[in-house]
Amino acid sequence: MSEDTATLSGAVTYLELLAMRASRGAFSQPALQARRGGAPPHVVDDLERAEQLALGVEQQMADLERRKNELALLMDTTRALAEQEDLDSLLTTLVRRTRLLLHVDMAWVLLLDGEDGSCIRAADGAISVLGGVARVPVWQGLNAIDAVGQSPVWTSDCHRDDTIPRSDHIEAVVVEEGLTALVAVPLRSAGKVVGVLFGGDRVARSYTADEVATMSTVANYATAAVQSVQALENARGRVAELAAEVDRLRARERTQRETALSGGRLVELALGGADVKAFAAAAGQELDGSVWLRDENDDTMARTGGEWDDDEELAAATFTARAEQRVVHLDDGTAVVPVRAGEEDRGAFVLRCPAGRTPDLDLVRYAVQAAAILVTLNRGTESADRKFRDEALDRLLNGVPFSRRCQRRLKGLGLDLSRRHAVIVTQLPVGGGHALSTWTSTFVWLRGGARTVHNGHLVILLPHSDAREAARDVKQRLAKTLGRPVAVGAASACGGPEELRAAYQEAAACLDVLTILGKEDADTPAMADELGFVGMLLGGSRDIGAFIEQTLGPILTYDERRSTNLAATLEAYFAAGASPTYAAEALRVHTNTVARRLERVSQLLGPEWQQPGPALEIQLALRLSKVSASLRGQAVAGQVVR
Repeated sequence: MSEDTATLSGAVTYLELLAMRASRGAFSQPALQARRGGAPPHVVDDLERAEQLALGVEQQMADLERRKNELALLMDTTRALAEQEDLDSLLTTLVRRTRLLLHVDMAWVLLLDGEDGSCIRAADGAISVLGGVARVPVWQGLNAIDAVGQSPVWTSDCHRDDTIPRSDHIEAVVVEEGLTALVAVPLRSAGKVVGVLFGGDRVARSYTADEVATMSTVANYATAAVQSVQALENARGRVAELAAEVDRLRARERTQRETALSGGRLVELALGGADVKAFAAAAGQELDGSVWLRDENDDTMARTGGEWDDDEELAAATFTARAEQRVVHLDDGTAVVPVRAGEEDRGAFVLRCPAGRTPDLDLVRYAVQAAAILVTLNRGTESADRKFRDEALDRLLNGVPFSRRCQRRLKGLGLDLSRRHAVIVTQLPVGGGHALSTWTSTFVWLRGGARTVHNGHLVILLPHSDAREAARDVKQRLAKTLGRPVAVGAASACGGPEELRAAYQEAAACLDVLTILGKEDADTPAMADELGFVGMLLGGSRDIGAFIEQTLGPILTYDERRSTNLAATLEAYFAAGASPTYAAEALRVHTNTVARRLERVSQLLGPEWQQPGPALEIQLALRLSKVSASLRGQAVAGQVVR
């Protein structure tokens, strides 16, 4: 065979080997056989060159085949990621497919969850407890995500490579899984890193640029899939919320329809003039509870339950509900609702439901409206009696003569002017007159009193032995009703119309004094005996002794019991221009003695006794006390001479 023929035969052999996809070892046989057969050197060289070319072609074919398989697997991976409908399944698929694509020992991902700011971790190929999907502390996840940064990082030996990023999470995974080689690519969304996809091997391995690029491509597809899944989950959540809202609205509509039917039956029963006991029974059945109907006089008209355990508790709750026009809830779940017809008080509706059951508030409102209709239709003379008492008070304050017949009727309604009453006066507020009038109408009726508007004042007359206590109660309730402090003047009346008018004038004067002194927000109502010498001037009795006792009582009592000279010390102190030194000289005692006496005065009269107002009253009381003692002495001397 010629040399050219041998070379051509060898080339054909290499083409046959490529076509058969022979092993790489088979490609060395033609050149080896030619060398052994004694072929010329240049023939052997040609065959060896053909061998290298054939091996290069075989390598390119293998790379193309591998790349084709990788692309097919990558396409299958993207399809698998797109098919997932929840985040956990998506992350599990991502790490499993990453292992298949890159042939790594382990793959895991950290993802920042935009819903609650936590981090989700999914792992595949783990030999420790890192497998599966779990949530990690947000600081660990963010620490690892920030460590990787914006671009992929990889190393063949993370234990010796100081250039790779470090974090507590990465170090923990490397140690627990025994990893050596490491690759990490960021997951980016809208230019922001939201997670990291990791791969690792337990032996040293150099990752190629193609492998890193493939992993980055998977990360990009995964980010898009995560966004789609999150959007799908959000849409599902919104659909579920809307479905629940529709169900709730339908249930509410059914309940409202049933409530309207039940409430309509109660209203029809009331309009039909039903007996109050029958109405209470029907209301109790509709509301599934016990019902008490209380009239304007706070008497029980009808009930479906037994006797109330604590009548005082029920009376107090009813009074509060009617006076303050609000629902009062007791500890056992009982609700006391005021019954009103327009602006007029008609009593109260009391509902007690079994433990653990909440009544239908709309049905309760229907029942209360029906009760107002029923009470109005069955109403007797209470409205006329209430109107008569209020008009009587107005006539008495205006000095209109009152016949004996009217006096007897007024007395029969509980207003006997020969008994002690509290006269309480307050200024009609701007814009709050309606609420004030409505409240007082119920309040005075329940207390057996009367009210009217006189000279721009709201005047309340209450049967009460202690005008101060009654006025304090009115003041507190008025403040709660109007939502702000209210100035109140008060006086006590006993005897008849003249005494009533005098008490009103005194209470009105006390109210004016509060306004003049700028004490409208005072905690207590204004009465003459609490206004010092001003009250003494206002009071009709001009009770000097009461003024002295109120101002200097603790000092005088202390001196009398201990034979001290606190009153004399005070007199000398004021006479010396409030100078302890000059007072000590006038009293011929040491300055420290005066200082100790003044400390005792502060303990008895309070720390503000030297303020201008209290100091003036103390000086006046000292002089009045001295004059009174002198007058008493003269009276005794005159009796002795006679």
